[in-house]
Amino acid sequence: MKEYVIVTDSACDLPVEYAKEKNLEVVSLKFNLKGKEYINDLAFTSMSATDFYQHLRDGEASKTTQVNVDQFITVYKKILDSGKDVFMITLSSGLSGTNNSARLAKEIVLKDYPDSNIILIDSLGGSLGEGLMVMEAIKMKEAGKTVFETETHINTFRMHVVHVFTLDDLTHLALGGRIGKFSFWLGTALRIKPIITANEKGILRPKNKILGRKKSINMLVDHVVQTYTGIYNQDIMIAHADCLEEAEKVASMIEDKLHVKPKLNMMGTVIGSHGGPGTIAIFYTADKR
Repeated sequence: MKEYVIVTDSACDLPVEYAKEKNLEVVSLKFNLKGKEYINDLAFTSMSATDFYQHLRDGEASKTTQVNVDQFITVYKKILDSGKDVFMITLSSGLSGTNNSARLAKEIVLKDYPDSNIILIDSLGGSLGEGLMVMEAIKMKEAGKTVFETETHINTFRMHVVHVFTLDDLTHLALGGRIGKFSFWLGTALRIKPIITANEKGILRPKNKILGRKKSINMLVDHVVQTYTGIYNQDIMIAHADCLEEAEKVASMIEDKLHVKPKLNMMGTVIGSHGGPGTIAIFYTADKR
């Protein structure tokens, strides 16, 4: 059985310690702030999370950049030259062009490596939702599953990973062109805190519009409690955009009701660029997305 290496992009928001422990290959996306380009890696080496989210609170806009084709080519060739196959999980094609870059790189590289395999999975999600799929793929690999067995499982698994989150304000969705100016003005004026999910195509869709932060957090927790099944995986992951105290409160509420202790991590700069500070996102498995 041929060995394989699991690869993902930095939008997975997994803890850097976990990535190192599991020898996870991570390709970094980038973001641009005040005219300067920074690397989004899991260790926040280019800019600390605290500094990044403070810039956003101060009114700065962050623009994100997908991984380019050449970056993927370099990673693929390094792995294939070692005699191993590639198992790649990317940020949703509904949110970024990164998956398409990975696909183009695959087509180019396999012309020179016809006996090798590059398995490419569109996570149809992001942040720790993507990360949850990476963790599941690692479990499959550690259990001795082949690259094709892991592919089959993850393609099913991804359709059961729920992505649900709430924002503290709509500014960064508006800056990213994801809501219209009138909707932004109306939402801000009414203090609306939306509940947003990712659908079966990995595209963000509003689920509820809640008046006030406390109510939105309560509804977020209620959604998790009502839909969580742990059908494939019992983990509940919470990513927060520099709002640890509120995220810990959410985790405690979920643990009290489901008797499962969620795992928390800081939301990275790429996903955080669109949600903005105060975003709380929860990821888990259910009967359906």
